[in-house]
Amino acid sequence: MNNKFANDMVPGDAFHPAEIIKEEMEVQNVKQTDLVQASGYNKSFISLFLKGKRSITLNLALALEKVLDIPAEFWVRLQKQYEMNKSLIELREMKTHHEKV
Repeated sequence: MNNKFANDMVPGDAFHPAEIIKEEMEVQNVKQTDLVQASGYNKSFISLFLKGKRSITLNLALALEKVLDIPAEFWVRLQKQYEMNKSLIELREMKTHHEKV
């Protein structure tokens, strides 16, 4: 039996949620300091997050909802989709590597 699942479709690339957040912040004229104040996280954490080096936490998702007026659930789903895409890409690369060996 040859079953196909949604996760059999591997994306070409994975984009960190911060890419979308930075664009939205620019459109809405929201500053990094606004996000620091709303989230309670320090400037260093927010800076690393906006560089794609940290993940969206539930608290950060709630702060994003407050600052950008976009539901926290959207940000949480976006983070999970990013993690899934990243994992699928890694699995594909491992499979490709093993097939070459």
